[in-house]
Amino acid sequence: MKKSIILAILFAVTFFAFSENQHDEIFRKAVTAYEQKDFSNSLQLFLGLENNGIVNADLFYNIGNCYFRLNKLGKAILYYKKALKVNSSHRAAERNLKYALTFTKDKQTIEKENSISLFFHKLFNFFSLNLLAIILLILFLLIIFIINLIILRYRETEKTVPVFFLFVFISLFVLFAILGYLKWKHFHGENEAVLLSQSAIGYSGPNEDFTRVFTIHEGMIFTIEKTENGWSLIKLPNGLGGWIKNDNFERVKI
Repeated sequence: MKKSIILAILFAVTFFAFSENQHDEIFRKAVTAYEQKDFSNSLQLFLGLENNGIVNADLFYNIGNCYFRLNKLGKAILYYKKALKVNSSHRAAERNLKYALTFTKDKQTIEKENSISLFFHKLFNFFSLNLLAIILLILFLLIIFIINLIILRYRETEKTVPVFFLFVFISLFVLFAILGYLKWKHFHGENEAVLLSQSAIGYSGPNEDFTRVFTIHEGMIFTIEKTENGWSLIKLPNGLGGWIKNDNFERVKI
C-alpha cells in the first residue's frame, strides 16, 4: 500500500515537471517565432498554452503583442487588460495598453484624474493577492501573540502599550483585508469588456427597434451592467449607457 502511494506521488511529480518543461519549451518557441516576425505562428503557440489552462500575465501580454502586430486591435487591448487583471503592476502591459488605445477611433485613457486616485491606484497595484495573504497571516499571528501576552503577562499590570499595539495590528489587518477583498473581486470580476467588432450601435433597449444612442468602435473598453436575450446593457467611460449585441464584444475574464 505504501509503495503504491509513493509511486503515485512520484508519478504525479514527474508528470507535472514534464508538463512544466513542455510549456516552457512551447513558450520559448513562441518567443522565437515572434522575434522572427512570424506573428501568426507565435500567436497560435501562445494560445495553445492559454488553452492548456496557463494563467500568466506575461503570456497574456505576449498574446496581446501578437494580436497588435496582426492589426487586431480589439483582441490586443483585451489581452493587455487580461495581463493587468492577473498582475495589475505589469508595467509593460500597461504601457502597451496606453499605446494601443491611441489607435482606437473612440479616444480613451487609463490615466487617473487626480493625485489622490493615482495614489490609491498605485497602492492597489503594489500588493498582489499572494503578498496580501502573507501580510494578513503575519498580522493575524501578531494579534494572537499580543492577546496571549496581555492575558499571561499583563494580567495584573498596566496594559496601555500592548493594547496600543493590538489596536494598531487589528486596524492594519482590517485595512489589508479590505484591500485583499477588492483585489479578489477585481481578479474574479467579469463586468469589464472590450469591443472586438469594427463598430457597434448602442440602442435605448435590447432590440434594434429602439432608438440609437451611440456608435462605438473596435477596442472600446466598457462595463456590462446586465444581459438578456443576446443583448447587454453597457456603460461607457463617459457615463453613457445603451444596449449592444453580445457577439460584438468579449469579457475581460480569466
